[in-house]
Amino acid sequence: MALWKVNCNGKEEIVFSEGALSIKNPPAYMNVKRHIYTVRFSNIGKGAIMTSRGKTYHVPSWTEVHPQTTLDDIMVEKKPFEEIFVEPKSWKFESGSSDKVYTVKENKQGVLSCDCWGYIAHRNCKHVKEVRLCTH
Repeated sequence: MALWKVNCNGKEEIVFSEGALSIKNPPAYMNVKRHIYTVRFSNIGKGAIMTSRGKTYHVPSWTEVHPQTTLDDIMVEKKPFEEIFVEPKSWKFESGSSDKVYTVKENKQGVLSCDCWGYIAHRNCKHVKEVRLCTH
């Protein structure tokens, strides 16, 4: 079961198909591709599909969708919690003992983290300490 966007001589239509899409007497030029509705992230994930007053909608976005739309036809635009992990600032540190470069990042709440093993193991490292000394 799938939705397909069929473009035939400039006329676009969304078509539902139980299996493989089959079109009788296709014209010389036709463009067909899988149709997916893209919606913004909400705290309820993909949301739900509902019908009201003869129209079908994705909620909570209230996007009008094809009557045979399922949640498999919905793609969430934004990753969950993406806004929490926006890192407006970062600092790079070259390792003294190898060719690695470590990055200290500050998240939206101002919390610092580092990708070195010291920070991963102990939630503190010399890189984070240095950033705190230089910025605060």
